[in-house]
Amino acid sequence: MKILKLAAVLAFGVLAPSAFAASVCPVLAAGSVGGEGVSGTYITDSTGTNGGCNVLITFNSNGSIATTFPNAATSYDVGGDDNLIGIINNSGHTITSLTFTSTTTDIFGFDGDGVCGTGPGYTVSGGGAACPGGGVSNGYLPTGDSTSGVASNLMSGTVNFGGGIATGTTAFFSLEGPVDLNLVVTQTTPEPSSLILLGTGILGVAGAIRRKLKA
Repeated sequence: MKILKLAAVLAFGVLAPSAFAASVCPVLAAGSVGGEGVSGTYITDSTGTNGGCNVLITFNSNGSIATTFPNAATSYDVGGDDNLIGIINNSGHTITSLTFTSTTTDIFGFDGDGVCGTGPGYTVSGGGAACPGGGVSNGYLPTGDSTSGVASNLMSGTVNFGGGIATGTTAFFSLEGPVDLNLVVTQTTPEPSSLILLGTGILGVAGAIRRKLKA
C-alpha cells in the first residue's frame, strides 16, 4: 500500500468565501501524452462534481483537512500509474507549497505522460486542452508551478505553486503512482529569529512609552 505524507506551507492571507460547483480538476476525455490514453474506469466515474480529481484535498477554515476520492479510478491513464490531485483552499491562508512523501512509489519519477503535457496532450470533456499553455516537470504541473527538494529515490519532493493558492481558490496537478493516500498535514510556525525580532520591537515600544511618561 502506498502512503503519502503531506506537509503544507501556508502564508497569511485574507479569508474569502468560495463555492466550487465546477470540477477543480479537468475531466479528461481523451489523450495520448507519452502514448497513454485515458482510463476507461476514469471516464465512467468522472460525471460528478469535482469528478476529474482522483484525489481532492480540502483545507478548511478550522484547520482540518478533508481528503476525498471523487473519481473512483486509481489513475487517469490506462497505464494505471498517474493520479490527478485537486486542492480546495478554504483555510484563510495562501498555500505556497505542498510536500509529498511516499513509502513505496517514485511519485516524482515523471515519465512524460503528465496531465499538463504539451504536444498531442490530454483533452477534456467539452474539448480543449487539460492545461492551456503546457506545463513543467514532464507536464505533470501547470505552467508557473515547479518542484523542488526531490529525493534521489524520487519518492518525496515539494510542489511549489507559482502565485500561491489564495484562500477561496483551487489548484490541481498530477503525480506518479496509483491512488491510495493517507495524508498528514503540518503547518509551519514562526522561526526563532522572527520571534526575537518581534520581541525586540515590543520592548522598543514599551521603552518609548516609559520615556514619554517620565518626561
